[in-house]
Amino acid sequence: MRMLIPFTVAMSVAFADSLPLEDPDRGVRENRGGHEHREIDDESLKEKFAGMLADSAREMDPDARRKFLDEWRDLIASALVTLPADDPGGSGPADAEPTGDWRADDGSLERARAYHAEHGGLSMLVMHRGEVVLEAYDNGGDAGTPQWLASGTKSFVGVLAAAAVEDGLIEWDQPAADILDEWRDDPAKKNITLRQLLNLTSGLRANPPGGALIGHSLADALEAPVVSRPGARYAYGANHFHAFAAALDRVLENERGIGIEQYLNERVLEPLGIGMGWRVRLEEGMPQLAGGGTMTARDWAVFGEFMRNRGRHDGRQLIAAEHLAECLEGTDANPAYGLTWWLNAEVPDPVLRRIPLLRRELGGVLESDQLPEDLHLAAGAGKQRLYVIPSLELVIVRQGRPRERGFRDEEFLMMLLFPDGGG
Repeated sequence: MRMLIPFTVAMSVAFADSLPLEDPDRGVRENRGGHEHREIDDESLKEKFAGMLADSAREMDPDARRKFLDEWRDLIASALVTLPADDPGGSGPADAEPTGDWRADDGSLERARAYHAEHGGLSMLVMHRGEVVLEAYDNGGDAGTPQWLASGTKSFVGVLAAAAVEDGLIEWDQPAADILDEWRDDPAKKNITLRQLLNLTSGLRANPPGGALIGHSLADALEAPVVSRPGARYAYGANHFHAFAAALDRVLENERGIGIEQYLNERVLEPLGIGMGWRVRLEEGMPQLAGGGTMTARDWAVFGEFMRNRGRHDGRQLIAAEHLAECLEGTDANPAYGLTWWLNAEVPDPVLRRIPLLRRELGGVLESDQLPEDLHLAAGAGKQRLYVIPSLELVIVRQGRPRERGFRDEEFLMMLLFPDGGG
């Protein structure tokens, strides 16, 4: 990732003969003072100047870094240089981690696309700094056909909850029994919080008999037995989500006279200009929020960009960044799972052993010391993936055939992020 940063007049005068720059889209152009910028041919000078500003910004906190770089942009200068984006981890160029300097590389993109296609890939879309750098469809996939997200649907629930918190409808640590009358007098359920339902530590039996998608109703979830102390154990499954949906739906009905599907549409999907279909619904007609959604790759990428930009879309803050940040906080029970989002976090071996799904699905990512720490993702069966990497300004969509099992996240990401595949 690189950005154009103006140098001060003093610097540009000192190096005027060496620092013209060309705008690749418009050719030679003039700055505010009327000076022409042409391409810098001397790579050593570019690296020197980039390093000077990068060193100045390296020790700043993220907000100070952004302010510093914004102030540079506003200065009148007679030359521009290519500056690596801020590196929040302070890693140097000798490190293997692709922190802040990812560039679209045709070889890397094609290798990742070939791997994706070989493993049942239907849709692949890569966005860098909001621009599509690769969009590909294989094995019968196409741009206009929504694909099943499976459990990738779950991450919309965390965002929906963040909106409801911002709108004053609920609180993260509010007992669900404040809303669910059925739980109010149940000593095992009365202290389960909405947060615990979303981070899957509620203690409820995770899935109803028959599995995550079969024979589901809100009543099934609300009647599910408690099998562990709330907050103590992570258990992946649909009942947590349906209990949360039941609670939020009741609040919405009482406060606004609408249901949860309409709220999702009006508060999240429509403002983003995207649509979601429903392959599975509950017996009551409510969307199966734990795994029933369908969406095109393009629309899912827009949702990823919204997350990468911390709740901003088209210049508007749709949901406060502080509420969305809650979605990316893990728990002691599972540091690699936030509020409906998977995280690239350090997981103690005992925890990893207790969660076979985590070890099986994301073990390679968690064990890698090369993948960015701020990687977070929505993930579903068939290796449906929405990867968000803010430090690299990347959003990556991968959709595949539902029964695909050979795809490995770490292999795909290493091919995409590193020209040599990270070897």
